[in-house]
Formats: sequence, structure tokens, C-alpha cells
Amino acid sequence: MKVLSGLFLLFGTLVVGGGVHARETFLTVYNADLALVRQIRTVDMGSQGRLFRLTDVAANLIAGSVYLRSLNGNDDFQVLEHTFEYDLAGPERILERCMGNAIEIITESGNLIQGVLLNRYADSLVLNTDGGVRIVPWNDKMSVNVKKLPEGLVMHPTLTWELGGIKGGNRKLELTYLTTGVDWYATYTGILNEESAQMTLEAWASVRNDSGANFEDTRLKLVAGKVHRAEVPKPVARTVKSAPFMMAESAPESISEQRGFFEYYIYEFERPVTLMDKQDKQIALFPAVNVRTEKQFTYDHRRNPEKVDVQVWFKNDEEKGLGKPLPAGVFRVYQKDKDDLEFVGEHPIDHIARSEEVKIPVGNAFDLAGERKVIESRRISDRSERQTIEIELRNNKKRDDVTIAVVENLLQRSWKIEDSNYAFITKDVDSVEFAVPVSADSRSTLRYAVLYAW
Repeated sequence: MKVLSGLFLLFGTLVVGGGVHARETFLTVYNADLALVRQIRTVDMGSQGRLFRLTDVAANLIAGSVYLRSLNGNDDFQVLEHTFEYDLAGPERILERCMGNAIEIITESGNLIQGVLLNRYADSLVLNTDGGVRIVPWNDKMSVNVKKLPEGLVMHPTLTWELGGIKGGNRKLELTYLTTGVDWYATYTGILNEESAQMTLEAWASVRNDSGANFEDTRLKLVAGKVHRAEVPKPVARTVKSAPFMMAESAPESISEQRGFFEYYIYEFERPVTLMDKQDKQIALFPAVNVRTEKQFTYDHRRNPEKVDVQVWFKNDEEKGLGKPLPAGVFRVYQKDKDDLEFVGEHPIDHIARSEEVKIPVGNAFDLAGERKVIESRRISDRSERQTIEIELRNNKKRDDVTIAVVENLLQRSWKIEDSNYAFITKDVDSVEFAVPVSADSRSTLRYAVLYAW
């Protein structure tokens, strides 16, 4: 039900006993739907009362993480109690809390209906009027008036403190809290040259804010790595309705500093960033770099019994042109076609440290194919079996020779390859990889025998 509420009330004091004159905001965003908010506020505390309220806080803040302290060297300053109020005065919630109270309905034609609200359903309100119980059909051209805001509802998420040791005048307070609803991940754009031997790589941080708060002119840090979170039961489930994300204008500047922190990496931005609620913003992580790349072909019959996968490969080191820690995200690959760019494929990547390999599967090779057959399966004893496998690889390219990595996942933990016409390496305890060259417009056949024991 869509409700238009005209509230006959005024609700506006942000700070009881004083006003907030200025603030500095610092925001640290993690990969786990979590952010640390730190704000330094200059406050006119006043000399009367000791109740301090703030309404411009995140709707998703974690109440147990709130910390307030004085930065003026006031040893007498104490936080006696703090409360987080998040029962927001939305149209639906106001009606729920007005059950049993008098309301006014103005119909589409302008008629006034007065009565006590008894109940509400999807498309109607039930009122006790002077003429008896009345069911009023609802549409979005009608409005409801209530004379005062129901007790316990707030217009904005509000933090309230009861303070001790307050001194009058302007004082600096530091507020720190954790909030959910803020997240980030990396997005990579790789542009291959026509030979696929070099890639121009750009890296962006995509920061999402669905916390219910605006962060203006904020000093922003991003932490790459998995931070462990404790499972804490929530006493009350609450939902903050969200609008579609708005794409912010991308920033061309790169980060000022990238450094190790604990067992993670921190990316700290040189310029202040404004991140509004219900907004995604892309910020450059580092300037574009040129990376030497290779195309690699893989046949794995368990993933695809007929097709050969193609992936873009490079080593994340200075020699190849990079050598930076790469946060988890989505890697999109494009390639030049004469004067145009065409999309090749995309794949998510996990956090990749320096000196590690980067492999981006982008699709299936059109001109390459494979076929696997078990030629022979013979029982050697009650606890062993010998299989002979044959894999035919076809290269229908007219001019390009290729080498295809054939991945074989072995059925038992105890195995031994007794014979093979191509060399192989052991990838892990239950898989091996063969390197099979296939000439242009030709085919090659891999044949190997494996002994299983159990």
C-alpha cells in the first residue's frame, strides 16, 4: 500500500545542549560488507544538560561498535549510556504505530474522513468513525494525516549519549563505529593488442554505499583481504529500503599509497572522496600499465568434453610489467580489431599477490577441439586396475601452431602413470597436466596408461 503522510509536527534538533559546527570524516572499507567510520566533530556542548544526539549516522551501524571520546584532554569526560534508535518513521511504520489512534484521510476527490484506525490491509484501511466502522479503499492519490509522530519513531537513525564530565564551549569529539552496507571490489580492464602478446591494464575500485549515510569529503582507505567477522545475534531484524545504485562519475586520479597492513593491503587515496548513500563509485587504483601476456589453451574433459578453453595468462611481476598486489574482483578483457575494441570475455579473480600467475579464462577456442576415450580398462588384481586413455586434439587453424595443456583428473588417490607419449607434470594429488603441441590444420593424439590401486 502506498501511503502519503502529511505529518503535523516539527522534528529537528540534532544536538540537545549544543550544535555541531564542523567535522572530519575518515572511512575504511573492507571486502566483507563492512566499513569503519571515524568522524572528528567540533561541538558546542553548552553548559546545561548532558544529553547528546546525532542523526547523520549510518542506518546499518553496528551498535556495539560505537565509541565516543573527547579529544580536548578532558579527564572527567564519560559516556554513561548510549542508545541507537533506528525505528524509522516511514509511511508504513507510522500507520502500524497509529493503530487505535485518530487519523484523517483525504480522498482523491478532497473529502475528509476522520476516525480511529482499527486495522489496515493491502488495499484498504479500517476506521471507527462517528457513523460506525468504515472500510476505506486505498489508492495512491489519497493521503493520511496524523497529528503527531507516534512515540518511539525517529525521522533518521539516531545515536543518543548520556554524558558526564561535560565542559561548556566548543569541544572536539571523536566518533567511531562499524557499519554494514558498504563494500568494495576491484574491476580490471585489459586491452590486448592484435597479437595478444601485450595488454594495457587499468584497475579500478568499485565502492558501494548502501549504509543509509552520506560520506562527504571523506578520507578513504580500502582494505584488500578477508577480515574475520564474529557471528553476533541481532536482537531486532531491520530492513533499510534501497533505491537502485547510481553510477558516480569515475575519478582519473590514482591512489597516493599502497602498502601492507597486518596480513592485508591498504589502498589510501590522496584526495577526499564523496560517497553518497545509494551510490556506486569507481576510483582508479593505479595508472594504466602495459603487461606482457600469452594465450594458453586447456582441454579438460570434465569441464567440457569437446571444447578447448582459452585463457589470457601473465605473471604478476615487474619483469612482465606489473608486480602489484591485485585485489579480488572482475577482470574484463578486450582486444583491438583494427581501430575498434571488441569484448573477449571476463572472469572473477581472487586476491593475487606479487609474483603469482594470473589466468583469465575468457571462453572456448573456436578452431580447437578435443575428444577423450578410454581405450582399455583391465583389472590387474582385486585392488588394482589399469586404464589406457586416448585423447585426440584437433587444430583447424590454417597457419597457427598451438600447444594445448591437457588436464586429467585421476579417479583414485593412489595412482601411477606407467606409460605416456607426452611429458606431464603433477598439478596436485589427483590431477596431472600434459603439454601437447598441435600443428596448424592438423591433429595430435595423447595416449597414456595409468595404474590405480585401492
